[in-house]
Amino acid sequence: MAADVDEKLEKINERLETIEDNLNETYGEYSQQSGKRIGLDIGILYGIIIAIIFLLILRKFNII
Repeated sequence: MAADVDEKLEKINERLETIEDNLNETYGEYSQQSGKRIGLDIGILYGIIIAIIFLLILRKFNII
């Protein structure tokens, strides 16, 4: 009887480990995608800021 319970517990533990691995993989992929989106937003903001600074410099020297 105890051996039967041990086998069932081992199977349950294996299934839980598989589920945990899948969750970790899914969370990793989600984090990577969200990091890409945040990186894109930051890159766009940097581009806008640099363009504004560039325009201000050009206006200061009456080039525009």
